[in-house]
Amino acid sequence: MKNKRNGFMKWITLAVIAMVGGIGYLFGTGNLASAEQAVLVEEDFDQLEGGLPEGWSVIQGQASIENGKLELSSPSSASPARVLVPLPDKNGNIIFEADMTFVSAVEDTRWASMMFRVQSTDYPYYQFAIRRGTTALNGAEFAERNAQNKWVVPEATFFTEKFEYNKTYRIKIIASNNRVQQFINNKLVINTDQASGLLNGDIGFQANGSTVLFDNVKVSTFEEELPPVENAGAFLPQEPKTNIVNAPTLIGKTLSAAQSSNTASVLLKVEQNSAGELITNGMPLRDALVNVQNKHIPILHIEKNGIEGAIIDSLEASLTTDVHIVSSQPEIVKTITNLMPTARGGIVYTKNSFNKHDLNELVQTVHANNAKVALVPEKLLDAENVHYLHTRMVAVWGIGAVDENSVHALIHTGADGIITDNPATSIEALGNYPENTIVKRPIVAAHRGVPSLAPENTMAGYRLAYELGADQIETDLQLTKDGHLIIMHDLTVNRTTNGTGAVSDLTFEEIRQLDAGIKFSEEFTGEQVPTFKEFLQEFKGKDVILLVELKGAGFEEQVIKEIEEEGMVDQVVLQNFDLGSMIVANELKPEIPVGYLYSAAVPGTTEAKIKNAQKMMDYGTSHNVTLNASYGSTYQEFLTYMRQRGLLTMHWTFRAEEPFRDKLAEGLVGPITDYMQWLTDSPIKLETPIKKINLKQGKTSTVQAKAFVNFRTVKKENIASELFVAEDNGVVRLDGNTIEAVSPGTAQVFVKHTFEMLGTEWNIVGEPVEVIVE
Repeated sequence: MKNKRNGFMKWITLAVIAMVGGIGYLFGTGNLASAEQAVLVEEDFDQLEGGLPEGWSVIQGQASIENGKLELSSPSSASPARVLVPLPDKNGNIIFEADMTFVSAVEDTRWASMMFRVQSTDYPYYQFAIRRGTTALNGAEFAERNAQNKWVVPEATFFTEKFEYNKTYRIKIIASNNRVQQFINNKLVINTDQASGLLNGDIGFQANGSTVLFDNVKVSTFEEELPPVENAGAFLPQEPKTNIVNAPTLIGKTLSAAQSSNTASVLLKVEQNSAGELITNGMPLRDALVNVQNKHIPILHIEKNGIEGAIIDSLEASLTTDVHIVSSQPEIVKTITNLMPTARGGIVYTKNSFNKHDLNELVQTVHANNAKVALVPEKLLDAENVHYLHTRMVAVWGIGAVDENSVHALIHTGADGIITDNPATSIEALGNYPENTIVKRPIVAAHRGVPSLAPENTMAGYRLAYELGADQIETDLQLTKDGHLIIMHDLTVNRTTNGTGAVSDLTFEEIRQLDAGIKFSEEFTGEQVPTFKEFLQEFKGKDVILLVELKGAGFEEQVIKEIEEEGMVDQVVLQNFDLGSMIVANELKPEIPVGYLYSAAVPGTTEAKIKNAQKMMDYGTSHNVTLNASYGSTYQEFLTYMRQRGLLTMHWTFRAEEPFRDKLAEGLVGPITDYMQWLTDSPIKLETPIKKINLKQGKTSTVQAKAFVNFRTVKKENIASELFVAEDNGVVRLDGNTIEAVSPGTAQVFVKHTFEMLGTEWNIVGEPVEVIVE
């Protein structure tokens, strides 16, 4: 993971400067190196010591020239330091760049900035603010100090590298009318059209709770037009209409297949010709990438070693950032995603077997190589092994779907994507299902056990969650005063036990004397606070995943050690609100999937929602974590964006039926809930006894389906159902569960069961029965 975070430098080139502008902007007259731009300010401070350049002024705090650099020093956020630089031409269309170096900061949230379009000698103004902790979601900002002397932050994002002390970074701002682009080391990090309020003014520098050096300042006029922000690359491809909840995304197996139908993505097999050029689908790779831009998500299938650098060059030249890298050779995926941290990874499965050992090996290979998706031939997939992969946070793209029957078979595995060279057939099949059809069981995590029925974070609650069919059991870990891993959500034992005090102030033996059940009910008197080892041992070898939240940081190594000692690397998923903790865990044991817990406001416009989804996807991918947001942080566009790009996510915490129902209908995959019992009795799939029926005219046949209640117990039972045809061609007549042959031909007959869950009606549908009337 360390390599992935630091390897981004390889792909940051001038191509990314023009990310939103197209090839003409990169290589034509819009090139930033153009000699037509007039220089307004150029200063390296080498001939100065102590005082500022002529005309520059300190308008707040401390600033001086030290050792040939402009130094701003701010002891706290309440005492910022600011320097104003008047421009001879106050036209706000400029390129403003400088070297910036953090010397110190009070904390990682403190920042420095380059101000522009400064009005008068104070405010309002815009600024490019950069926190010392640039990897935070608001590590880089386009901000405004408005006319009321208040902060407004229209755009914020992260940078893939945390700024190091005494390391110099090149900062650049391009402002053109209402458009602003902001760069770090020539990587475009913010691209906005929110600068219409202030169109001219001066520039300046600011430090807030930090000491920062600036050098090699240059300000030039900018006479070009920046391209519209809507071409920034954040988009949701069109997909076929379907009534399936969380339907599989369509992936064209070739460029022509993708262009002939509504496929979200296109698989581009990359090869090298005799001249050393990268080609795909009979054309240069970079041309193919330009061809699909903002239409389909490119998935580069690469099997040749040694072309990783050339792949990056093609991505840069075509301005492609939203991309998947897939291969049957994990080292290729890892190398390219280390070079380009926001590129997503996938592993192509090539073995002929797919037993439990193979599945477990695939899970660990996926996570250890910066990937989150497995590409598997249709013939190897079924609902059970897809669910096995899902619970371990691996999305599945099935390869096949050559005809209508195989499309339906792939749909019913619960696969997240269908890779096909015949998308039209898949589109037709997806249109055959009734409203609110569920074909993919959600990954249901029992939150702290079942706290609605049993005391939270107790062995009694965990066992009940298992009996109720939980796919994952969620829990919380803390360290005692003497270094033992115990299970407790709160920082104190006060709420859930008969004791008092902070967990970190109590020894293991003191905590073991407490009663963790009596406050819930006398029925659970005597329940102890469990140890992590007890929790692991209870479910070792059982068909359930343990979703383990670390309540703090610094003990990742001990957690992983206990997991390894129990031989349960294949049964645990880790998560934390502290991203740094999950980065450490990933570096220690990359085979264990990790998730980042967070909560955030939902943007107000569709454009902003999609752009935010892109930012979060890039953020998670850069650190190889899943995005385990609160369910209130999710929205339709977010869930669709993640589904189309193969990222499974867990979301907390459902305690009311209405939002639970609504989010499932939007396509939420991984609900974390206090009410496991709400889903326990809901059927998960229908099984029809036969796939083909031959009938003579006038004859009848009855089809009776069975329902699977959950995957772990493989419990089946007869269930009320009815038949339907997606397209009535007059071949058969249906009456309940009976099929009557009417006229010669072929009909696809489906069996359907309607049930109630979370206060609404849902459908499960079996694979179609092909009826041939002679």
